[in-house]
Amino acid sequence: MILVPYKMETVFTRYPIANSVIIAATSIFFFLPIFDVVSYDDLVDFVLRDWDASQIIGSLFLHGDIFHLLGNMLFLWVFGNAVNAAVGNVSYPFLYLILGICAAVTHLSADAHAAIGASGAINGIVGMVLVLFPYNRIHNYYWFALPMMMGVRSGRFQVKAIWMILYWNIFDFAAVALGSEDGVGHWAHIGGLMFGVGYGLLAVKFKLVETYSPSILDVFAGNASEANFTTPEHVQEGLTTQFDIHARVSELSGGQSVPSVEQQTTPVQHVKVNPEIHLTHYVGGGSTVTCHFANKGGPMKCLKLRVPQGVAAEMSPNNALYGGQSGWIRFSTNNGSTIDSIEFILGYIDKLGGQKKKRFRCVPSKNTLTEVVTS
Repeated sequence: MILVPYKMETVFTRYPIANSVIIAATSIFFFLPIFDVVSYDDLVDFVLRDWDASQIIGSLFLHGDIFHLLGNMLFLWVFGNAVNAAVGNVSYPFLYLILGICAAVTHLSADAHAAIGASGAINGIVGMVLVLFPYNRIHNYYWFALPMMMGVRSGRFQVKAIWMILYWNIFDFAAVALGSEDGVGHWAHIGGLMFGVGYGLLAVKFKLVETYSPSILDVFAGNASEANFTTPEHVQEGLTTQFDIHARVSELSGGQSVPSVEQQTTPVQHVKVNPEIHLTHYVGGGSTVTCHFANKGGPMKCLKLRVPQGVAAEMSPNNALYGGQSGWIRFSTNNGSTIDSIEFILGYIDKLGGQKKKRFRCVPSKNTLTEVVTS
């Protein structure tokens, strides 16, 4: 059976430019000898055989044939875009190279065969996806032959990233355990995966990256159970949002200024007048919690968020929340105390132009978001 991933559901907060540049550069490098820009003999020096720095880095850009290149670049596109958007365009190229170096070092330490290809670095990126986006769904094509029936079955399916990644990598671990000599750099794949997982865990633990999906730590802590996590219906294929960070001052009695994040959106006409805010899931825990929600009612314009004293909040979108649109609010306590429950107020202008406000109480431990007062 052949499985080909073609999309991962996620919300991009940045354009993944760096990943596209890496894919383009790797592809160009492959075609240089084909168009006689360089000779194949010139590229032999970059094949990974020993501890030479030019080989450790240069081998990332070498591929045996077009199918080797296409397979690697497809995986890098699907998984790399999500990680690129999470870590940023400046950090991502360095992260990619470091993961590639770690994969090469693992290969050189455990395998005497010469090697080429970016799969070690890409598996490092896949390892980060396992940590940052375990419950995000991956869309796949599949083909498998039925010899007895003289036919081929094909189709598409979706599965959570955690299961697909574990399925793919079990073959590398099995090959190493069985001492396979199939010419595939299984140790490079394993090394890349392990270092990617390790860096991902550190990045989440020390808040080096921010994502708007449950991390593997949320899963283990019970803060992102399957029943509580759903992919927002408004998430479209590819990049759907562009964020403009600024500050909105919003006073609550004894309160403080609240930073927020503005999301550029296209208004959609709806019949309903009253907003209907429904919880989708919580992410995080302790002193920082992100509440994800969806508006299944009328539009809310000119949003103003107010939170209690001692609590900082960040909201997206912060200008308007239309019917059918999802959003999130990240709460954090200034003194590091645990958020057991919190009340906040959303002021807005409704579809008829009236000034309204809604008070909500969120209790992350119970996975509830309750409207307290509407006026």
